[in-house]
Amino acid sequence: MTAAGDSRELDRIREAAQARLEKGVGDGKLTLEEYSEQAAIVWSRDVDVEGLRRLVPVEAPAAPVSRPQSTIVGIFGDTKRSGRWSLAVKTLALLVFGDVKLDLRSAVIGARTSTITLVTLFGDSTITVPEGVHVEVGGFDLFGDRELRRRCTGSRARSPDDPHRVVLAVR
Repeated sequence: MTAAGDSRELDRIREAAQARLEKGVGDGKLTLEEYSEQAAIVWSRDVDVEGLRRLVPVEAPAAPVSRPQSTIVGIFGDTKRSGRWSLAVKTLALLVFGDVKLDLRSAVIGARTSTITLVTLFGDSTITVPEGVHVEVGGFDLFGDRELRRRCTGSRARSPDDPHRVVLAVR
């Protein structure tokens, strides 16, 4: 096979592996951090074909289905979520005189798009996501700060027009 043919075959296998990753994160079999780390492997220069085929085992158990909606309320206190936890499709966090810190690197997301609505009065908001996850940030803070942190994993950023990318909307 020619070098161009090898390249096309590798690209086809990479695209199939990327599709399996996206399905795995959408089905709750991968956390966002696992998705980002494996996507970095898929698009690295020195990946081999067998390595690509081993990504995202089909037998991986599915995570529990995310609730459609969740509400977090805090008054005169802080709220923190980290580790492996299930992010609802729609989450509302309302804090008065308190901070909210959501670490989504190990969170399980059961949908390609999840929305977090943050409203903080006299408090700060911090969202931590792995690199490679598309985040749309908006929302309302009164006398507080909002910070988005990305953990660098070297994964390839997806095009904004890509229908298969994982999207987190923070409002």
